[in-house]
This record gives sequence, C-alpha cells and structure tokens, in this order.
Amino acid sequence: MTIVAVTGATGNVGRPLALELRRRGIAVRALGRSAERLRPLADAGADPLVGDLADPRFLAQAFRGADAIFAMIPPEYGHPDPTSRARGIVAAIAAGAQVARVRHAVSLSSVGADLPAGNGPIAWLHELERRLDQVPGLHTTHLRPGYFFENHLGSIGVIKAFGKLAGGFQPGVALPMTATADIAAAAAVRLGDLGWSGHHVQELQGPRDYTFPQVAGILGAAIGRPTLGYEALGLDAVAAALQGAGFSPGMAGLFAEMIDGFNTGRLAMRTPRSPATSNPTSLEQFAATVFAPAFGA
Repeated sequence: MTIVAVTGATGNVGRPLALELRRRGIAVRALGRSAERLRPLADAGADPLVGDLADPRFLAQAFRGADAIFAMIPPEYGHPDPTSRARGIVAAIAAGAQVARVRHAVSLSSVGADLPAGNGPIAWLHELERRLDQVPGLHTTHLRPGYFFENHLGSIGVIKAFGKLAGGFQPGVALPMTATADIAAAAAVRLGDLGWSGHHVQELQGPRDYTFPQVAGILGAAIGRPTLGYEALGLDAVAAALQGAGFSPGMAGLFAEMIDGFNTGRLAMRTPRSPATSNPTSLEQFAATVFAPAFGA
C-alpha cells in the first residue's frame, strides 16, 4: 500500500487532501501540532503524528517508509521571527526527506515563488522548492496556486464593522484566485499516482482572475449586500491593521511587501491559463457555499 506523509494535515489544503487520499485507499500519516485537531483524520483511518515541523528528527521518523510527502510551511502569523522559523521548517523537511530516502514530494508553493526575494513570505516557498529539488533521488512537483478564496473569510469582521471590503490591493489589479479544495484535489492527483519523475512546477490559476472590486460584488451578492464596495488602503495602513489582528510586526511587513509585489506586477503567473492550470471552483460558488454560511454564523 502506498504511504503518504501529509504535513499541515489540519489546514485548509492538508485536511481535504488527507481525506481524499484515504478515500483512494492510500495510507496517510497526518502530521500536525494538535492531537485534538488531528482526531477527525484519525477517525478516517489516518495515522496522527504530533510534532514540530522544524524538528528534523521528528520528520525523519515521520517520513521513514513513506512513498511520498506533501510539504508545506504552516502559517504562524504571530511569530516574532517568521523568516527564521520558516527557514527552520524548510531545512527540517529537506533533511527529513533525505534521511528517510523519500522518492516523491509535492509541495504547496505559490504564485511568485519563482522569485528569491521581494515577495514577502513567498520567498520561503522559493527556498522550499529549491531545497527539495536538491535532495538526492527525490522527484518533486511544486504547486503554485494563486490567491486563496479562503483568505476572504478574514474580511468578514471588516465587512460587518465598516460595511465594505478593504485591503492593500489596487482596484485595477486582477489576481488569479482559487479554492483550497481545488488545490487539495490537484495534490491528490499527483500523490495518488506516483508514476512520474523529475522536477515539475504546476500553476493553479483558478477559473479566472478577479479584481477586488469584483470580489466585493460577488461576495456582497452572496450575503445580500449587492452594493458592497471595496476600499484600497495604503500599505502602511495594511501593516498596522494586520498587527491589530495579531500579526507580528515582521509578518505584517512581509505581507505588505507581498501585496506591493502583486500591485506592481512583479508577482504573476508565468504561463497562460489553460485546462492544465485552471481549477473548476468559481468565486461565485465559493461565495454561496462557504463565505455566505460563514458570514451568517
């Protein structure tokens, strides 16, 4: 039986990925920081493993005997030194994969990960890709999705408090956006059939690009506020708002840098949208099935 170790198994991508792999009859080692949050995956037949992703000994043990791994850097928005933390996780994942002699890895990367710097926290994903590609005998696929639909859930409080959507993206900037469920589905395809080799990048661009005024209109229609508007904020204001929401100063600054990269066009998909890079879920579907229920709750 194929064995896949899934890091970040309780997250928006890792959880549906682990469940889909189990549905396919694949043995899953679900890695996470909380036994309680891993319990639903254990109930689905996954092997729950609690530990720190920055611990190479934990990962070497968790990866030993696995045919493949799903590698990601879980978000820790309040960490006082997020770059050092992320680099520790990258080094531990690469070391664990090498010690365990894993043959295949699929990583959760991002649009903009082709750049080594000037892209905020995406720079860590550039490093993750590079380090995994250097592991001897490891075949890799790096998924580079666009902006997550689920990120819009963080705007519910702003909409309720101020009656509008607000953020640092300029109104005319259209971003590729995708549902995390579609990312999990793409990862499951690669991990469900390991008859591939080499090093690959797969962009996940969603069904189309959206500007934030368009996002406001779609989300507003789903929650009964069809005139919901969007206000673009300066990056200093964005960083301050993120710190008010619990981000560390370092993380808030990195997010502002990332937003500036999208606004200036430095961060973008590198291939035309095609059936191979598109994903089926539209923002309208997400707004109706996920955002509106969350807003109502």
